[in-house]
Amino acid sequence: MELVRSVFDDRVDDIESYFELVNNIEVAISLGGAVLHFNGNSYTVKPEQQKIMYSSIYLHLYNLIESTISTLIDAVERHATLGINGKLDLLTENMRKLYVTSVAAPYELLTNEKRLEKALLLFEQVLNLKPINIRIPPGGGGNWDVTEIEKLSKSIGVNVSLSPPLKQKVMRPFRDDKNPIRLIKEIRNKLAHGSISFAECGSNHVASDFRKLIDIVKDYLKYIIDQYDAYLSQQGYKTSAQTAV
Repeated sequence: MELVRSVFDDRVDDIESYFELVNNIEVAISLGGAVLHFNGNSYTVKPEQQKIMYSSIYLHLYNLIESTISTLIDAVERHATLGINGKLDLLTENMRKLYVTSVAAPYELLTNEKRLEKALLLFEQVLNLKPINIRIPPGGGGNWDVTEIEKLSKSIGVNVSLSPPLKQKVMRPFRDDKNPIRLIKEIRNKLAHGSISFAECGSNHVASDFRKLIDIVKDYLKYIIDQYDAYLSQQGYKTSAQTAV
């Protein structure tokens, strides 16, 4: 889990550094204007530019969410592959379902040749004719929110029951009657698909709103990381009979 925490800390540092810039520009504007001086010239930050900077925080936060979930999935795949040492019968029912789904791809539109190829690969891995690589279907990639993260975690067997105080912070409406994580996902998608401009997105915002939003996301993801850490430490991908040995 060191890699997961390292990536998380790096992304958080990026966000905090960017927020520091945005916050100080807001303070400067409130005191008369944010002015850059260089080579004897000066440049004043425009209101539209400030809005664009605000909206970019949503992208930074979604990047943090998606990178954290991606690295957690990688960690589970890596630990499970090494932990079972080629013995598929050691996997829990949850992990076996994910393994078969990832190899056979039953929900994908495939040609007959491709489906046969995947069936043969599954057959060869089960017989140890080829090395086993546990893969977890990506699920909510591009649409990660509390619901999708909980759905993924449940499919793996990771407990993500939030404590009452954390659940209140994470599920309480933050803006436009949406909870913080859902809000970030939806705004990110609107920006990515061009249905809203960066300037429009950043309207009617202040830096203090983002300070709260950043802290909520950090607290939530730290909890998720801790739950996955506990799952891997206890070899939660193995059947109970095997983990007790």
